[in-house]
Amino acid sequence: MRLAITNQEEREDVMMWVSDLYKDVYGFRPRGYNFESFSNAELATFVNDLIEEREHEAQIESEAVEKAIADVMSLGADKETALRWLDQADAFFMYGDDPFYEDSIEKYGWVASQFE
Repeated sequence: MRLAITNQEEREDVMMWVSDLYKDVYGFRPRGYNFESFSNAELATFVNDLIEEREHEAQIESEAVEKAIADVMSLGADKETALRWLDQADAFFMYGDDPFYEDSIEKYGWVASQFE
């Protein structure tokens, strides 16, 4: 479904979250854009392109997660164990050998949310 901006109220709604969407896609807030000078059609096209890019990135990430799980399961682990191992690997990769952060990520990571 493509976004269409047909009136001022819809434009104001879009302006409230376009910066967040841009940050989701590119990792930083938009700079150098004068959104007020965009026509409704130009703004809708800009936002639709961002939505498509975000959906594409989400698909790539989902495929990578599924591949990682399958790779670990190919070693003989069941899905629960594979997910726990991947959470532990993320904790170590992100925070090195800092036990506070490793403990924290295990408490609040995927495994914790699935088995509490």
